[in-house]
Amino acid sequence: MRPTFTHFFACLALAGGLGCASLRATAADPTPIPVAMYMDTGVSGKGPHMFEETAAKTPDLKVTRITAKEIRAGKLKDFRVLVMPGGGGSTQGTVLEATGRDAIKAYVKDGGCFVGICAGCYLASTGYDWSLDLLPAKVIDRAHWKRGEGYLLMELTPDGAQWFGRQPDSTLVDCRYSNGPILEPIAGAKEKLITLAHFRQEFIPSGAKPGVMLDSPAIVAARYGKGWAVGISPHPEQTEGLKDLVPATIRRVLTPTPMEAAEKTAKP
Repeated sequence: MRPTFTHFFACLALAGGLGCASLRATAADPTPIPVAMYMDTGVSGKGPHMFEETAAKTPDLKVTRITAKEIRAGKLKDFRVLVMPGGGGSTQGTVLEATGRDAIKAYVKDGGCFVGICAGCYLASTGYDWSLDLLPAKVIDRAHWKRGEGYLLMELTPDGAQWFGRQPDSTLVDCRYSNGPILEPIAGAKEKLITLAHFRQEFIPSGAKPGVMLDSPAIVAARYGKGWAVGISPHPEQTEGLKDLVPATIRRVLTPTPMEAAEKTAKP
């Protein structure tokens, strides 16, 4: 399926990485960040392998694969971050079972960090029987979830530029997309949904209404208890020039601002 672009911009190359040196592990603490990556039924595509390749070149991250059975057995306690990659969100949620989903929610509530990419973003959303309800955001236009695959323009918000170490004049980037969720914030939610990027182009599948995807959130984050949940609809881990985005996200959620640190300490 070819994309229908409502807006068209010249593709801007992403010079350098998105990593912010100030967020990297310090020399005083050389121990790599232990990151669990779900690898079980419901995962597909090149994303997991490409993320592992990127992380292998990043001294401050150590990625270990984890299964649904291990999550149910309490293995998340050995990690600071859980990455749920692309594939099928409903399948991942079903394979985890209620016990595994509850284990992830308890892990994040107690201070762990969840990063969901595409299917993992569906899983982190609120409203499905199998979803984790970590993000105060729901998936809209569910009937047209199979929107298409290809590259779309996305723009980082000021919060996103700060999270990912980008200059204000270089926030418009081209990113691979493959049927990721279209998100809408839940009104009146307890936790604020932080939008880190918007889609500036869209796929319009047959029968769908134009404009639904355009300007909708592409990357979001929110506190959940003492931890963080991050939802990434597209695939930066598969996009040249954006592969450092997920590592940068991990560093950011593990490097709280003074205000965030105070809030985390105050939460039960």
